[in-house]
Amino acid sequence: MSTRSTPTISQRFDRAAARYETHAEVQRHAAEQLAERIAALPLPAEPRILEIGCGTGLLTRALARRLGRADWTITDIAPAMLAAQQAGPPPAGRVRHQLVDGEHPAGLPGGYDLICSSLAVQWFGDLDAGLARLAGLLAPGGLLAIATLAEHTFSEWRAAHQAHGLHAATPAYPPAERIGRTLAGLRGGITREAYRQRHPDALHFVRSLKAIGASAPAAGHAPLSPAAFRRVLAQFDRQGNHVTYDLAYGLWRKQAPGVFVTGTDTGVGKTLASAILARAWRAHYWKPLQTGVAEEPGDTETVAALAGLEPARLHPPAHVLQAPLSPWAAAPLEGVTLDAAAIAPPQVDGPLVVEGAGGLYVPIDERHMMIDLIARLGMPVVLAARSGLGTINHTLLSLHALRERRLPVLGVIMLGEPSAGNRHAIEHFGGVPVLAQIPRLARVDAEAVEAWAARIPPLADCLARRWPDTQETPACRP
Repeated sequence: MSTRSTPTISQRFDRAAARYETHAEVQRHAAEQLAERIAALPLPAEPRILEIGCGTGLLTRALARRLGRADWTITDIAPAMLAAQQAGPPPAGRVRHQLVDGEHPAGLPGGYDLICSSLAVQWFGDLDAGLARLAGLLAPGGLLAIATLAEHTFSEWRAAHQAHGLHAATPAYPPAERIGRTLAGLRGGITREAYRQRHPDALHFVRSLKAIGASAPAAGHAPLSPAAFRRVLAQFDRQGNHVTYDLAYGLWRKQAPGVFVTGTDTGVGKTLASAILARAWRAHYWKPLQTGVAEEPGDTETVAALAGLEPARLHPPAHVLQAPLSPWAAAPLEGVTLDAAAIAPPQVDGPLVVEGAGGLYVPIDERHMMIDLIARLGMPVVLAARSGLGTINHTLLSLHALRERRLPVLGVIMLGEPSAGNRHAIEHFGGVPVLAQIPRLARVDAEAVEAWAARIPPLADCLARRWPDTQETPACRP
């Protein structure tokens, strides 16, 4: 919120706090809709949540019902609003309340899994800059979720003014498609809803805005004369006493720097592909779920040797299991309970290569497959595939599954005897590039990995070529 307007905004909402929810039909609806969208997306167990502009707690309560326990930081710019939220039933988990100017947040530690705001960011003086500052407080893979107002809000009220050659005092809201377009390092977008609210008459509409503290005129607007105001009220009544809210719901996920390497099958070459990428990008390596160590060494040790990674770039798995089975099947044999929602990536200072276990539909626990973990981590996917007979079907099926979940695919690495025809078919029908075709190697060792790593472009170049406009990159969604 701009420095000039911040005290006025705070004071206006302080005065409205006591009667706010009596007149907050639209705000209640938007909060429920935003909470529903957030709850449909993957979040870690007990996520760290920052709420901007909590008001009296409509979004807080809606999220608490859907998400359960969390680590909450609940903020507002108006002390009376924050107190009203605090007076209600607390959400489950650790809760902090803090006075914060959401456009210029200060004194917050960052690393949040979810930053959310319902019908508050429209008061920012510079929306894009404010959203960028909030995005900077996200953890890798974290979600920025907002509900705000777009350009067609109050169109009927403006039409009532225009019918008499007048200009409405309502703020100029941005086109929905422009909201968040400049956010760097995030992928996602806006969905819209036209919510129509009917009022008994025009004066009721005006008073309801004042009752929730939302009656501030646009900057530089001169008040209407009493006669002109009466003409506008009468015109609004003739139009039918309804007003449209152009609700824009924004969901963006912060991309962890790096990729998630998965395969079309078990044993297809994911570990070799991961080693080549880790070497090429001087990346960190992490395999969250390792099975089968009773029969062969873990992949972390293999990648360390092949890619020449120092210990600081190697991160231990969340779970190591003995049997050469899916994590879901192997865990009960050792009395281990797995929860994919609790698996969190390591904090790293550079690119991270994550290697999955098996293919996309390998079960992790009773509720989650490997593709669910990919969605929660929010990283672009590199799909390892065989080069030979049958790969077209397997690879296109895997790409289709990723596309159905709106998971971004950086490209495919093909392993085995090269096939120009299969490569062309995958790129043509799959709509993704083949990043490399690695033949059957006479020796799989550090020297061979280094030679192939030299052919892989830098990660930044791969991302830029794949998605020149980051706002057109598919969002990571369930």
